[in-house]
Amino acid sequence: MAREIVMGIDVGTSSVKTIVAEKKNGDTLPYILGSGVSPSHGLRRGVVINNQEVADSIRSSVKQALKNSGVDIKHAFISMGGTGIDGIRSTGAIAVSRADKEISKNDLARVINQSETELKRNLSTQILNRNILHHFPLSYRIDGETIIGSPIGMKGEKLEVDTLFITGLSQHVNNLLKSVDLAGINTEDIVVDSIATSHSILNNKEKEVGCLLVNIGGDTSSIVVFEEGGPVSLEIFPIGSNHITYDIAQGFQVLLDEADELKINFGEDSTTKRKLNTIIVPRLTDIFELVEKHLHKIKRTQLLPAGVILTGGGANLLGIDEVAKSSLKLPVQMSQPYFSGNSKNILNDPTWSVALGLCYMGLKKDGDSFSNQIGSKTKNILNKCFRNFLP
Repeated sequence: MAREIVMGIDVGTSSVKTIVAEKKNGDTLPYILGSGVSPSHGLRRGVVINNQEVADSIRSSVKQALKNSGVDIKHAFISMGGTGIDGIRSTGAIAVSRADKEISKNDLARVINQSETELKRNLSTQILNRNILHHFPLSYRIDGETIIGSPIGMKGEKLEVDTLFITGLSQHVNNLLKSVDLAGINTEDIVVDSIATSHSILNNKEKEVGCLLVNIGGDTSSIVVFEEGGPVSLEIFPIGSNHITYDIAQGFQVLLDEADELKINFGEDSTTKRKLNTIIVPRLTDIFELVEKHLHKIKRTQLLPAGVILTGGGANLLGIDEVAKSSLKLPVQMSQPYFSGNSKNILNDPTWSVALGLCYMGLKKDGDSFSNQIGSKTKNILNKCFRNFLP
């Protein structure tokens, strides 16, 4: 029996992290065979600005992971982040096709396609330079009545859907694909980093009752709101933990490397801690004020029973849980990725949650709703982009 092996590459602003994982019989978690990490070059705010430099970073990270895993694999799931990512809602409606009015899988595909058509019609100029990376059906209505769960097998004349589309700027998508190709890797799919993260650190109950996933990266912070098992809103802010590093470097008059070390390993000196607190807390407050404004916009302020789940490199910051709790008036927890294997460098380190989430998605073969939302859209993007790369 052929082994099920997958590679996930998290192309982040601070580093490129690669995980090679395997699905083993009887194990619900990905078994990590190897991992690799390399400093990122050629990216700004999660966006590729130098293809060759990004390709070199990817190649270095992958080389380590393959060496550690003892396998040879040339295809991978790739993460995409940056401020060019956006979540947009659209609705669609169709007449049920079967004579007996029973709703089929074909009807679901048709109504989602119709919601995409309506998106392009209503936002013709805004959507012109964007690629749809994911789509998530939020709710269905049959003859005007909202239903819970899938409508397949139910009967009615008219089927409607409210869909969340997650899009990325076409230029950003194309540049990422080109960098991956230059690194000698075949792209299986592009997955938005916050969606990938949700697979490795959130459980089904949290997604069902309602929660907020906050991923504080280097140059950006991303949030995803989950309800009834899936994402209902996504937003990315142009501020991350690197900005706190710059503030510390100014405040302590030290080099950036030393400031980055102080940010996480602040030691036992109470004077240093107090000074760091006066620098870190205001910047974190800025981030969570942006988060609170978004929750207010979508009418979810203080209405997420599972609370806030913090992840990303910035989740290790001094006092972040208290700042989040005070700003959002919600319970807060720090979360680490779930996996099996003996990779000690990933244990208790939230910065690996994106790469591991990519592996989760790549190994799922059970019809999971999230897994079904990646594939067709990105494959079309890949085909178009690779034609452009040809001489």
